[in-house]
Amino acid sequence: MHDSPQTLFDELADGYEEMRKELGWDPFVHIHAAFPPETLQNKRILDAGCGTGECARWLQSHGAEPYGLDISPEMCFAAAENSENIPYLTHDLSEPLPFDDKRFDIVIALGCLEYIENIEATVAEFARVLDKDGCFLGCFERYGDDCPGGSAQSIEFFDDWMRFRQSDDEIRAMISKHFRTFELAHVPGFKLTDDDGNETGECTQYIRVIAKK
Repeated sequence: MHDSPQTLFDELADGYEEMRKELGWDPFVHIHAAFPPETLQNKRILDAGCGTGECARWLQSHGAEPYGLDISPEMCFAAAENSENIPYLTHDLSEPLPFDDKRFDIVIALGCLEYIENIEATVAEFARVLDKDGCFLGCFERYGDDCPGGSAQSIEFFDDWMRFRQSDDEIRAMISKHFRTFELAHVPGFKLTDDDGNETGECTQYIRVIAKK
């Protein structure tokens, strides 16, 4: 039996922003690829897997109205401590979202989807809460011969947690059920470390999805 990702991210909340930089993960690269800052004014944005609120605060600074969700109470607490007028809610993204249909203009999910086993249900929920012409930005860890772990569809790490991975074809089939148009790109994720915390020289590989209803 593996632990919930909540336990992982509760442990990482203190110092998470520095750690993600050390591991080479930059969510802002993907946000900029999808949304020019001038297009964010008054946009209602769900930041799913919001962590310590870095992205939510940046979105707010460009006129958006972000709402943060994270499975980790510690992450949400850290986010709230460093934010003003941004709501944060502890929520497991593998469960139905606690929002009405068409509640948001944009859903962003970066650095969190690989911890969800039944990812199709989560994507369906993202589509449900998006308004007409809404946009989804997400990164899914992928498997393949050119990826660490090869063709394994799930990876155990640090003995306690699992990451779940998808192929390009699986992502295309899933996204096409809910969105009119989409584009995929292969992008690097986090630098990988061994059990002693030493970098292995490899990094996770993502499929970045930018999709519109």
